[in-house]
Amino acid sequence: MAQKHVTGRQLRHGRPEESLSPAESLTIKKRGGKVFQMTRMNAGTRDINAQMDRLFKDIPPEGPRVKSDLVRVLLEARE
Repeated sequence: MAQKHVTGRQLRHGRPEESLSPAESLTIKKRGGKVFQMTRMNAGTRDINAQMDRLFKDIPPEGPRVKSDLVRVLLEARE
């Protein structure tokens, strides 16, 4: 994994993270001695349905299941 080093000033006056390739990291050294590391992650293609499936698996339902008519609820909300 390759690393690039920039200063806080360079970070304020540019966008060095745009030039990073996936899995490449950027080390930022501030004048006060703080050091930050930014790594570009490859997000890949986003599928909203897959994300919602993962969300519903992570959050189990609580209480009894209730059937509802979402179209009726939306129409009532508009009135």
